[in-house]
Amino acid sequence: MKNYKNLYRVLWIDEEPDKLQFIDKGRRFDLDIQQFNSWDKARTVLENRFDSVSAIVLDGRCVINAGEEPDPDFLYQVVRELEAIFAQHEEPLPWYVLSSGTTPDFDKTLQRVAMGHRDTMESEWGRMFYRKDCDLQDLCLSIRHAVTLKKDNKVRALYRDVFNTMDIYFTPDAKQTMLDILKALHFPEENRNFDPVLYYTQLRRILEHLFRALNRIGVLPDEVMGSNDKVNLANSSLYLAGREVNLGGRIVRYGKPGHYVFPPVISQIVKSILVVANKNSHTVELDTMGRTVIQDYYNSLHSNNFLFGYTLHLCDVIIWFGRYAKRINSRKG
Repeated sequence: MKNYKNLYRVLWIDEEPDKLQFIDKGRRFDLDIQQFNSWDKARTVLENRFDSVSAIVLDGRCVINAGEEPDPDFLYQVVRELEAIFAQHEEPLPWYVLSSGTTPDFDKTLQRVAMGHRDTMESEWGRMFYRKDCDLQDLCLSIRHAVTLKKDNKVRALYRDVFNTMDIYFTPDAKQTMLDILKALHFPEENRNFDPVLYYTQLRRILEHLFRALNRIGVLPDEVMGSNDKVNLANSSLYLAGREVNLGGRIVRYGKPGHYVFPPVISQIVKSILVVANKNSHTVELDTMGRTVIQDYYNSLHSNNFLFGYTLHLCDVIIWFGRYAKRINSRKG
């Protein structure tokens, strides 16, 4: 059974009973839709628990203050207050209109309220107006997409240097992997069921992409990196650390003794991430021993800090690589 405490919280302001079963439908999309029969009650939640709210849904015509009649100018007044609240918190929340759309001049009302963030954020939030009789699923999809994208953007902003480098040198899959891991780190309540062994494998996969990027800029030779489209992680890390690599009886190394690509700290981070694997591994998958080490650690401590610590270390490696690649490319230019 789904734990409803872990869903995205959506404030829905509509004084009519939920004949649409909007609340039940929202749960299918990980949305905890909480209905309020007047704006003042929902506004109190926003003022006191802004960070707990993910999105807002407004009726076309509803009650401003409890005990009053529905206000024909409801939407305009509420949207103006929303913009003021967003400015106070320096962060907008996606909001939508769910209405039958049958009141006089409703189209003009929608034009009046398409102001501020609603106008500039439509590409991320989705369209503003949804009809009660046929658009519930589309609305749920739009909300789910908007709140997920919001968390993606937050993580990308926190790790701007990391993702700027990955945008240039890494594949979309590698970037998505890093984003998924960091979202699990910063939003653990929404990622309770991830597999720690799988996540460790993903870290190693990002390292593989790093080695491929170093190969493309001419630093890591093909013969060291590997063959058959498989990266030899052990040989690649040794070579970049300035260590000798045995290629079938022939010894190669980067530069002269004492020269290296990876500074000692970066070399140690990379080695630590790879340490549970078979040292001759040509793949990113963990062997049986590696899986057992990580699984035993997780089972004994029930902590993900082991994995997330390596993730943050890997972020530093990527930042280092971005600066290193920039120097290499400037020399070529």
